[in-house]
Amino acid sequence: MAERPLFFDIYRLNIVDEGMLPFMGAVVREDADVLRILSAASDSRFDRIVETPRATFKWSVREFVLYEVETSVAPRSVAGLTLARSIMTQQGQTVTDSSIEQARSELSPPSAETIHILFYIARHLVAVEYNSALMRTQLWRSTLHEVLDASARSLEFQSVLRLEPVPRQAEILTAFRSFDRLTRLRVKLRIPNPELDRRTERLRKELVAGAIREYTQDMRNPRGLSKSEDNLPFATAAMAQAGYKDGEVILNGYRGKKLAVVRTGKRPARLRMERLKDFVRGMAATAKTQETRNAVASILEEVDRLAELPTPPEREV
Repeated sequence: MAERPLFFDIYRLNIVDEGMLPFMGAVVREDADVLRILSAASDSRFDRIVETPRATFKWSVREFVLYEVETSVAPRSVAGLTLARSIMTQQGQTVTDSSIEQARSELSPPSAETIHILFYIARHLVAVEYNSALMRTQLWRSTLHEVLDASARSLEFQSVLRLEPVPRQAEILTAFRSFDRLTRLRVKLRIPNPELDRRTERLRKELVAGAIREYTQDMRNPRGLSKSEDNLPFATAAMAQAGYKDGEVILNGYRGKKLAVVRTGKRPARLRMERLKDFVRGMAATAKTQETRNAVASILEEVDRLAELPTPPEREV
């Protein structure tokens, strides 16, 4: 029987400052700070219990591991985590000696579904293994954020980490260019770290100069916004395309004579990997083997290709 392919969704790792006073904690700026938060998150004290009418779940982060892998460009540092959802109790029908009754069963040991996550440190990109059983909603992501928040607070950081979808190839820019007359563009940007390109460098410098970490843009012009690559609307769309945003991008305007509204950027790009299922299942235990490093390197190269971003020089961790 042929092995099923493995799918990864691509996210941007954004650093978000919570705006507290300086004495209330340090800000996260270095990759070493990010790694400390990811490592500490695997502590069981940060587990989260979620109750629903039909079941009680426990969400846990485990198996922090650091890979050093060779790619076609340079050695890369990659951190791995496993997010697990365990079923603690479940409501359903049970059979007794005399009847069938509704009851809440406790499972021991509880069964678990897992999601394997690779943090591409040099690029602040994240490859999240797609698991349809856990990812029908965004609960997995909000719960992971809660665990990472608790980890950051335990280390006395006032910054938190957020995973934001990197849209499919040129999705936002394609929507941007599709308007004959673009009259409105709405998006909340987050300052890029670490990647830039020529279209976003000037905008990032302006954000840094103004000590701005988040920037909500609502640009309007009934005559039409400029779509030149040298101007602010395009730089804004390009930054959102790279995943430096919070939520979706909303564009209003005219296609021909018809008024159109496009909401885009909420779904992550997805890559397909063949013959890696067995490697991923045992990655934490076999992190130092050449076979596992090769598998991780293959994933990184696909992330590079899919993200369509220039590869930055290696940064010290």
